[in-house]
Amino acid sequence: MTKRQRRWPVAATAAALTIATLLTATGGAAEASATPPGGLPGFTDGYATSDGLRIHYAVAGHGPALVLLHGWPETLQTWEQVAPALTADHTVIAVDLRGLGRSQPSDSDAYGTYTALTLAADVHAVVDRLGFGDARISVAGHDVGGGVALAYAAKYRDRVDHLAILEAPPTTWYLQLVADQPNYLWWDSFVNGQKAGMAEQLVAGREKVFYGSVLNGGAPGGAPSAKSQKEYIAAYSRPGATRSGFDFFRQQDKGEREVQALLDDNPLTMPVLGIGGQHSMGEKVGEDLKHVAVRANVTTAVVPNANHWVTEENPQFVIDQLRQLLAR
Repeated sequence: MTKRQRRWPVAATAAALTIATLLTATGGAAEASATPPGGLPGFTDGYATSDGLRIHYAVAGHGPALVLLHGWPETLQTWEQVAPALTADHTVIAVDLRGLGRSQPSDSDAYGTYTALTLAADVHAVVDRLGFGDARISVAGHDVGGGVALAYAAKYRDRVDHLAILEAPPTTWYLQLVADQPNYLWWDSFVNGQKAGMAEQLVAGREKVFYGSVLNGGAPGGAPSAKSQKEYIAAYSRPGATRSGFDFFRQQDKGEREVQALLDDNPLTMPVLGIGGQHSMGEKVGEDLKHVAVRANVTTAVVPNANHWVTEENPQFVIDQLRQLLAR
């Protein structure tokens, strides 16, 4: 391994018909409210096909689309306290990233399988499945999902109205953060520093210990709830999930530079929001986003008394910030 430097009306009509069909197929709204493991209360679950893989999503609400992307080691359930509050005037679509949650993993771990641009294509397959493929949408992502959200905005910039990045410095600025804080981001070195497959073997059967240490470690502040942690650990104990998550990190050296190449000399022009936890990345997210977006269009928000898990530690603050962004 190389050492790291470490015409919405038309779309909305189609989406409404799609969602209605999904509700009918599952027995109606009453049945849809019985949330299966890995779902969101009040949301309808569905699947899109991307690159031959089934990509899981949960959808609810009406109006223009807002896509929510989770981080690692999370699933779309990280948005459980945020997503419902945004459905009054948006069609909220939460997506399980490839290989995580209830989305199917790729059989291959060859380069390109888990890069941010590949995952962005998965997200676009979901958006297209729900009738928003040609519409302008908004995208928000936390952690690894922030990198995917940025890749989506870079690749499909003419279709993105708003972009929010939570706790994820962009592209090569993340690589530099890993180099600067190797002890804080120890899992990145663990995943990338082992012989092929060794990290997975060391974690197999010890998911509670490994993922628990990630979810509860770090700077002062909060952590995901005990309920969330139990669900995340169960999800990452499924076959292929640990490898999928690890491959996100293994492909970032080249993958992040691919995204940066789309942004060099061509910064994003839509309104951009960078959110960091007070006891984690703080203002760094927004400040670093000014390197890849028009500076005047970037807003920075710091979540008070929060660590990395901002969607769970202070969901109302995140909701308020997203609403302000969407109103711009």
